[in-house]
Amino acid sequence: MEKIDKGELNALTASAKAFSTDVTPFDVDTMTGFQPNTDFVDDMFSVYFHFWTRGIPERIPFGLDYTRFTHGAQASIFYYQKGFRSGYFALKKGQHANEDERSKSNPFPSLFIAIKGEAIIIIDGLTTTMKAGEAILVPANSTHEFLNENDIPFEGFLFMFGEGA
Repeated sequence: MEKIDKGELNALTASAKAFSTDVTPFDVDTMTGFQPNTDFVDDMFSVYFHFWTRGIPERIPFGLDYTRFTHGAQASIFYYQKGFRSGYFALKKGQHANEDERSKSNPFPSLFIAIKGEAIIIIDGLTTTMKAGEAILVPANSTHEFLNENDIPFEGFLFMFGEGA
């Protein structure tokens, strides 16, 4: 809460989970017997963002210092709403994003835009390299992994969109 209050971590980033069983610094729990639907979750994302992001315009700091470890990499969430998710990602040397089988694909497309460094990417079994100045669209249901073997962090932006995002 202190980091969120100081603007050192935004509430969406503090609540980011790779899996529902993950423990996060900022989480909501429900009363016994309450089964939230997707509308409840979408509403909570809106509250997380608008209540905890101060000022007009609502500013979201990003960069390696504003991330948390999730999905095998560093991430900072910009904004979520039904059908759209956005954020910043970074892979430090040795990090492997989506190495866990449960993280390798999404039921919606994902657009990765590299702004610094380079990484090995594996999309549907095809291995190649992605570097700063490139964007890659990962189609819905395609497996994708990123790993950084370099001293320089691999950094970029992520946009997920469409049904289920």
